[in-house]
Amino acid sequence: MDKMIFYMRQCEKFIRLAAKINEGMHRPYHFGTKELLYASEIHIVDLIGRNPKINVSEIAARLGVQKSAIPKVVRKLVSKGLVVRSVSPRNRKMIELELTALGWVAYQAHITYHETINRDLIDHFNRCSEAEMAFFDRILSEIEQGIDDILQQPEEK
Repeated sequence: MDKMIFYMRQCEKFIRLAAKINEGMHRPYHFGTKELLYASEIHIVDLIGRNPKINVSEIAARLGVQKSAIPKVVRKLVSKGLVVRSVSPRNRKMIELELTALGWVAYQAHITYHETINRDLIDHFNRCSEAEMAFFDRILSEIEQGIDDILQQPEEK
């Protein structure tokens, strides 16, 4: 098969995948709570659960978003009773984030959700060799870098 044709087919698949991910990111779920949680909210809950006392800058860096996008979501999580904010004893200017008991419920439900919906994908990765997994990781990293490069270009007006 011609490599350019193969490349274009993979681009089409990637665009379809991105559209489906985007659609899913806008669909809220309960995650064990009475409150509906959007992807942006539950992924911050997940980060806080895996990294207690994380701060806004660290969350933004790990999610690959601008720092200014995080405080609004954190305020929503605080108002929903999932997250508490506290001043860091090491640096009075830094705010640390931790999960409440309800936040831990959502965190655990999110893990279960992904274990359930990703079971087939996880099974596939379990059958991959270390070399195959490294190749997949490298390709995703290169795609991410390419997208970062595009986003760094000035917007056309």
